[in-house]
Amino acid sequence: MPELPVRASLEYLRKRAKKRKRDRAIGLSRAQHEIAREYGFADWPKLVRHVQAGRLVGIERTLVLADASALSGLLHADPAAATTEVDGLAPLLVLLRRSIGSAADVRECARLLLDAGADPDSHTAERCGEGRMSALFAAVERGDLALVRLLVERGATRDEDAFYHACEQPDTEFLDLLYEPGFERLVAHKLDFEDAGGLRWFLDHGASADSGLHHAIARGRGPRIITMLLDAGADVNRPWDRWDVGRRPLALAARCGHLAAYELLASRGATAELDPVDAAVLAIARGESVRLPQAPPPVLGAPDRDDYGWILGQFALLGRTDVVRALLDSGMPVDTRGWSDFTPLDQAAMHGRTGAVRLLVDRGADLHDCAFDEDGPTPLDCALWGLRNNRAEEGDYPGTVEVLLAAGAPTQHTPPTGDDAVDALLAKYLAAG
Repeated sequence: MPELPVRASLEYLRKRAKKRKRDRAIGLSRAQHEIAREYGFADWPKLVRHVQAGRLVGIERTLVLADASALSGLLHADPAAATTEVDGLAPLLVLLRRSIGSAADVRECARLLLDAGADPDSHTAERCGEGRMSALFAAVERGDLALVRLLVERGATRDEDAFYHACEQPDTEFLDLLYEPGFERLVAHKLDFEDAGGLRWFLDHGASADSGLHHAIARGRGPRIITMLLDAGADVNRPWDRWDVGRRPLALAARCGHLAAYELLASRGATAELDPVDAAVLAIARGESVRLPQAPPPVLGAPDRDDYGWILGQFALLGRTDVVRALLDSGMPVDTRGWSDFTPLDQAAMHGRTGAVRLLVDRGADLHDCAFDEDGPTPLDCALWGLRNNRAEEGDYPGTVEVLLAAGAPTQHTPPTGDDAVDALLAKYLAAG
């Protein structure tokens, strides 16, 4: 394994990645991933952070590396360092947002800073002063429950942004720690994920089932979650008052290609008059057509185009391999982006839809695509994230991971994942280099 040059710069590494991209006619993300692995790093972002930390000095370097011993010495010599800004940020925020250290080391450094007087409510103003990004928010983003608890115990204010992002965690203890009355109205964000336990938490805390039914349908949630909302009293004929204003649940299920939801709602007495777009998409879901309507998506977060291409990803996440195949056979591009800029492969992988994943891989889907930017999740990242945070009913995550690894898909994640079969697959992949 080659050693990283002592004075390696990001410019040097980026030029190497771009040259490899040109020389081998591969994607930039793939070239970056290969170079990172050659130097012994799991992925490109970890290599970048390592290089960045190597250029730092003083307390900034100590915080980024989460070096508790060095930080203890610095604070002993200068207690004011716990509250003196570093490059415009409170030291606690530098630690929580930028550290590449282990979770235990970050917690210990946070404890040292708080003991020395750091403000547990350290934050920066966001969105032109209308919002704030707090230390608590950063702790949630790190997925560290013990760190969140430490900040709350030291007096951190339970803020709505931190709670909102806690909805992305599978452990409801995050919600317990951060809840304030009124936060239950954020149930829609929990319904962005296939998390029946999380939905139960919201319903038990008084969330309105009516406020979540349309969102669950639009996001492709499974029959179990939709049944939970119906059993909790959601009105099957209530017009939506948000994105697609006025549309009833049955019509929305048709428009979103969610045949299982459509049939479930109809069995519960839902009615609706379908317009031509609803009828066209329902026909595709039933395997009767491949003709997409010309219309914008009925939900926010999908590409704002009128070609209805977002629906390919919806069928992929629902595990409708038959419909995905028919649409691809009709000429639809395999990497057509959908919700949150994910590709169909990302969405199928996130929900453990092995059949759809295999089909998309066979049809040439981009295994190295990063959904948001050069540091965004690859399809295999999506599968591993879904395994932990978005575990769909009937999702075959070991099968999905195996297909992606066999095809050469990269990932930023390493074991353990909590699934022995997946961990064994990843260990074999890492051992192969």
